[in-house]
Amino acid sequence: MSHAYKTKNILVTMGDDFNYQDAGMWFNNLDRLIKTNRDSSASHRVNDFLDYANEASKRYKTKNVLITMGGDFTYQDAGMWYNNLDKLIKHTNLKSAKEGLGIKAFYSTPDCYLKAVRNAFPSLPTKQDDFFPYASDPTAYWTGYFTSRPTTKYFERESNAFLQMVKNLQVMLNLPKHNQFVIDELKSAMGVMQHHDAITGTEKQHVAHDYERILNNALEDVMIVPNQAYNKVLKAKGYEGPELEYKRCRLNESSCSISEQKKAFTVTIFNPLAWSVTEPIRIPVVDGSYTIKGPNAKEIQYQILDVPESVKNIPTRQSLATHELIFIVKLKPLSFQSYHVTKNEKTKRNIKTQKERKNDFYTNLNDYWTNLKTPIDIKNLEDKENRRIQDTICNENLEIKDRNLDFDVLKSSNDGVSEDILKLEQIIRDAKRNTEKEQKNLAKKLNYPSLNEEEMRMLSDEPTVVNMFEDKYIENQAMKLRLDNKLDIITLLENKKSLNFAIKLYYWSACFGDNTNTTERSSGAYIFRPNITKPIELSILHSEIKHGPLVSELRTIYEGNVTSTTRLYTDIDFIEVDFTVGPIPIDDNIGKEYIIKYITDINNNGIFYTDSNGRQMLKRKLNERPQFNLTLAEPIAGNYYPVTNKIYIEDSDNRLSVLTDRSQGGSSLNNGEIEIMLHRRLLHDDAFGVGEALNEVLNNKGLVVRGTQRILTKKSDLLERKRVLEFHYKPIILFADAENLNLSNDHRFVGLYSVPDGVHLLSIESWGDTSLLLRIENYLEKSINSTIEVNLSDLFNFIKINTFKETTLAANQWMDEYEKLNWTTDNESFNESNEFNNDDGFKVKIKAKQIRTFIIEYDYV
Repeated sequence: MSHAYKTKNILVTMGDDFNYQDAGMWFNNLDRLIKTNRDSSASHRVNDFLDYANEASKRYKTKNVLITMGGDFTYQDAGMWYNNLDKLIKHTNLKSAKEGLGIKAFYSTPDCYLKAVRNAFPSLPTKQDDFFPYASDPTAYWTGYFTSRPTTKYFERESNAFLQMVKNLQVMLNLPKHNQFVIDELKSAMGVMQHHDAITGTEKQHVAHDYERILNNALEDVMIVPNQAYNKVLKAKGYEGPELEYKRCRLNESSCSISEQKKAFTVTIFNPLAWSVTEPIRIPVVDGSYTIKGPNAKEIQYQILDVPESVKNIPTRQSLATHELIFIVKLKPLSFQSYHVTKNEKTKRNIKTQKERKNDFYTNLNDYWTNLKTPIDIKNLEDKENRRIQDTICNENLEIKDRNLDFDVLKSSNDGVSEDILKLEQIIRDAKRNTEKEQKNLAKKLNYPSLNEEEMRMLSDEPTVVNMFEDKYIENQAMKLRLDNKLDIITLLENKKSLNFAIKLYYWSACFGDNTNTTERSSGAYIFRPNITKPIELSILHSEIKHGPLVSELRTIYEGNVTSTTRLYTDIDFIEVDFTVGPIPIDDNIGKEYIIKYITDINNNGIFYTDSNGRQMLKRKLNERPQFNLTLAEPIAGNYYPVTNKIYIEDSDNRLSVLTDRSQGGSSLNNGEIEIMLHRRLLHDDAFGVGEALNEVLNNKGLVVRGTQRILTKKSDLLERKRVLEFHYKPIILFADAENLNLSNDHRFVGLYSVPDGVHLLSIESWGDTSLLLRIENYLEKSINSTIEVNLSDLFNFIKINTFKETTLAANQWMDEYEKLNWTTDNESFNESNEFNNDDGFKVKIKAKQIRTFIIEYDYV
């Protein structure tokens, strides 16, 4: 039936029968049938066709019945099909004319169909939600592809941000026009990635590899654009050395040959957004000491942390990096700036002194004490269990890992030994005995339960013997995460508010069958169908905390080849969760679908919200659909929705939002919980066309997925929308070897003046020799003051705008030539006319959720 719904005025028509007519429904070898039995078989086929058209017309609002032809695995011989369709149309119209049926069959197009419906002036029903999740039978919910091939989905997201960057740089720096060829190559590759069997992950494995090959080649070719742009600015700042050669790095694998192998390198970071952003940067390096200088030659604070073993063990990773160099950057709107990183040389040992020390031999221990250049204070040796001390010869740090000192001071003879030395020996022996005794007592005490202060107060009248432990936290200026004695997160503290909070990992075991009927449906690339009603929790094997001046981390290792790292960065208002999943074990011959859960005490009553392709937030209700009564044979899969960028739950007091770094499937299956699927490894096909199981492997090892999610806790739509865009269009980092180069020059470029909150520059790209295409989005939610005025003449600082003209969204038609259609709905009259005819010169107004597109004529300044 035909539906229209008002989400920025879209007319939607649904076919009567899923999506296309079954090949051969009305004819097989129609030429032969007509020739052999003109009166019987041909008439029978035409009658079937007319019966179908009459029945379908009952479900349409007008007398125009849309019959679609074409579909997967059918209509592959175009010549045969068009011959048959020609004859079907001819014989149908002959029969209708002879018998006065009032039916006319003809070839049509979407435009012609739309015009015919419009001319009938129907009153159309409205639909405010979307069509997710959908199913083709009671057990076949197409919700698995929301997550299938997660690395391909991430690659597409990352490449889109790269495409926007090169389009921006081409215009901002007035680069050579021939660059458009490589930019168009990347556009084409990204277009291929939008195919419904590419971004969805529902292609065969070798096809997925081919998509990735095409996209990777395009990215390599387009590197000419940032190389030209960054070197052009560098030379304009007075640099006279050789050009830098910038490279991409696989930062999702903590891998970068330049930062790992070079003693000095440049990191150039591009911000594609129309506002300033603060972003943590993590650079793969070999352990050591470094100096980082910003674009103004000011030294930047950094922190260095080891790369987790789970990342080092990613099968595709080829890297020498053992650590990550972490620093936080503040980037201006539509800008790039460079940071110069130098690895500090180690101080070399005094070789002469080393040789002398190697031959030291004392027959009398008093000679050793006499020859010491620096006296040792024995009592200070027990200050800390891990105490850094300074070598008397060199400047390298040494670490005492075992404080149980065992000196055999008088092994050979007591001759010449002073009484002080004998006393020292006795002190050491007594200390060792006391330490061993304390350790035994401590082991006994650890058998008692450990409680914190609050729990101690609750049990103050109980006779049970307990030990009190100090609460552990990871925290920053905005929030705290309190941990229990097992290092599980139990509470989130923010602005004097406390929220019960936990992060846990699970998996769904997958159904498998021969797909001959609905009860035998397998989970596959398209279909998510678990064979259990509750997911299986993954046990924690080990946890540890890493504290530092810029970031604190809780690292957790789970069974089943899963890890998570929960981070809080200094002065940053989100929680970051980094995960690695895989290889998913299949030794039991059962496919598995891994999920992460964020568990709170928020009372959301089965209501949660997901984004509609990164823009409008849609309300979801567990086990319900807005426009019909729902009966679910698959209560898990039937409540999964696509999460392009964000999912959240809330009650009157709290909200928890999770931002994703790629498209994933998610839900809120239990009160207070957000569940997101991270990775799938299946052993059977679901019989919807892929023809092979979703089992991604390399060298017989299952795929490892690394990803990131960010958690927000404030109830602020504006803040959330900005954080969503900042995560979707993360600053792009490129690296260049800078050994033996003098890069003291100020290397940065800012292309934009300030813009009002709510403005997102969706597209900036060349449009001919002296024109550019500009798309501006107002990302605010609709409210009284949500309309924004933008002065185009005060937008960019690198061009002077001469004239501009508005086009339709696709930039294929001038807006003043666009014919707008008025529709009548069942509950109101609906007008698509442009509300903004009061633009004032270069000042244009943009309403909430609106995108306006302009072609701009300009000159460089």
